[in-house]
Amino acid sequence: MLPYILLLVLLISVVFVESFSLGRKAFWLPALFLIFFASIRSSSVGTDTVNYTYNFERSLNSMYYDFNNGMELGYQLLEYIILTCTDNYFWLFLISSIVVVLSYLITIKKLSINYFYSIFIFITFGFYTFFFNGLRQGLAMSICFLGLPYLLEKRIIPYFTVVFIASMFHISALIMIPIYLLVNARFRLEYKVIACFIISILASQVLIGYLAQGNKRYEHYTQEVDQAGGYITLLFYSLIGLVVYFSSKKNRSENIYFNKFEQIFLCGLALMFPIALLGTDPSGPQRILYYFTSMCIFLIPYILKKYN
Repeated sequence: MLPYILLLVLLISVVFVESFSLGRKAFWLPALFLIFFASIRSSSVGTDTVNYTYNFERSLNSMYYDFNNGMELGYQLLEYIILTCTDNYFWLFLISSIVVVLSYLITIKKLSINYFYSIFIFITFGFYTFFFNGLRQGLAMSICFLGLPYLLEKRIIPYFTVVFIASMFHISALIMIPIYLLVNARFRLEYKVIACFIISILASQVLIGYLAQGNKRYEHYTQEVDQAGGYITLLFYSLIGLVVYFSSKKNRSENIYFNKFEQIFLCGLALMFPIALLGTDPSGPQRILYYFTSMCIFLIPYILKKYN
C-alpha cells in the first residue's frame, strides 16, 4: 500500500505546484510517473496478471504462438508482436500503460472543469489500477474513455470507430454503442434510467449465459459465489449517484457535458443492479460497471464546485 500512497502524494503535489506556479495543467510528468509505476510491477501484482505474463515467462517463441478464437484479436496481435521482439513482459506492461495512462489524461485534461480533483479521483477510485488486474478490459475501457469527446459532440462515426477498436481488446466495450444512442435520445433522464433497469432485468441473465456459452473465459461469469455481487462497490457508487442526481438540477439543464456524464453514470448503475442481484461472480459482468463509474472523474468536480 505504501508505494501507492507515495505515488498519489507525488502526483497531486506535481499537479498542484505546476498549476499554482505556472498556471497550467501538469501532463507529461504525471504521465511518466504513472506509466513507469505500472510498467515495473511484478507479475504477482494483479489477480489476472499471471495469465497475461504466462507466454513471456515461459519464453514462448512467436513462431509457435497460437491465436485463440476465444480471445479478442487486438490483444493477441499486441502480445504476438511483442513476443517477436522480446520475452520480457515489462514491454507488455509498458505499452499497455502508455495506452491507458495517456488515454485517460488526455481526456481528463480536455473535459474536466477541475484537473486537480479529476486526477485525484482517477487514482484513488481505482480507475488507474484497474488494468493491473484486468489488462484487456483496462485497455478497452481507456480507449472508450478517449472516445468520450466524440460522444459529447455527437460524432457518431469517429465514436463507433473508437469503440470498435476497444472491442478488439475486450468485447465488453461494445456496451458503449447503445450508450451513445441512449444518451443522445431526447427523453427524460428518469425514463432512461428506468428503461435501463427493466431491460437489464429482462436480458442480463440471458446475455451473460450467451457470452459464457462456448467460451471458457466467460464461463465463471454465470457461476454463483458465496460472496458475490460486489455490493459494497455498487452501494458506494449508488450513494454518489444519489448525491449527483439530487444536487445537480441546474447543471443538468445548463451544462450539456454534465448532462451526458450524468446520464452515462446513472444509466450504467441501473444496468448493473440486476446483474449484481443475480449473485454471479463479481469479477465478471460487474467489471463493466467501471465503464460508467469513470464519469465520477468529471461529475464530482462539478458537485464540489457547487458547494464551494
